[in-house]
Amino acid sequence: MFKNILVPVSSEFHPKEVLERSVFLAEKFRSSITIIYIIEEKMLHQTDRLSDTVRTYYDRGKIKREIVREQMRAADSIIFEDAKLFFRKKGISFDAKIVKGEYSDVVKQELTEKNYDLIVMGFEKGSILHYRLLDEVKIPIWVEAEGEGHSILAICSNLAPNKKVPEISVGLAQILKWDLHMLYIVDIQDSVEVDEKGVRSNRKPLNDLILKGEKFVEDMRRRGIKAQLITGVLEKETIKAADAIKPNLVIVGREQKKKTILGLPVKHFKKKMAEKSRYSILFIN
Repeated sequence: MFKNILVPVSSEFHPKEVLERSVFLAEKFRSSITIIYIIEEKMLHQTDRLSDTVRTYYDRGKIKREIVREQMRAADSIIFEDAKLFFRKKGISFDAKIVKGEYSDVVKQELTEKNYDLIVMGFEKGSILHYRLLDEVKIPIWVEAEGEGHSILAICSNLAPNKKVPEISVGLAQILKWDLHMLYIVDIQDSVEVDEKGVRSNRKPLNDLILKGEKFVEDMRRRGIKAQLITGVLEKETIKAADAIKPNLVIVGREQKKKTILGLPVKHFKKKMAEKSRYSILFIN
């Protein structure tokens, strides 16, 4: 399922749990791992803005070069040494490189150069990173959060095609030997139906959406999957269910939520989910 895993690490923070999770997945799926340490250019731009205006262009350049050298040393002594500790102890080989640039742009460029099945990354709420990746890449993204457990919460809804989430969640549960809980949420704020291509319908009666959700749940139960249907706000019900089940992983599909109950547009749905969740999330893009 996940044969080639990309692990991008920002110079702004170093979540060791991401490396630990990558080792875990590599063992289970016999995956190859590529680690990219990204020296954030934003930090260098900030140096220009914060530097004393009387400093010369040469002085500012010297300061930026020193910052880059420090980040290179940090990558060698912290990131890659930690990687050796985590991976080589388990006999797992990995590739590693250092790249200067903007986090999302570097990752997207790497995706054009090599085929990956999964991105494993951390999420720092205080970071200045915008995590555009969550909306802009087409492969699954595992956002790792510290936590323990042996269960999966798979989220389906009227706002997603609900094809990949059941397939991947069942496969992961079997391979990892984790319990699987599936939740179908009928979102009361955005009462449309999303087809297999991710296209939203016109607004539909809530009862019609509930009937379709009930059919989906019945199909899952016939397959032996613990499934439940609820109505409510997609984000709130997902977090509430996660806090009740305390899963090791929450799986979210291509939810195309666009509106709130006031008709206002929803922005950065996936980023908000990653911010609010205390559990790791696998976004199936």
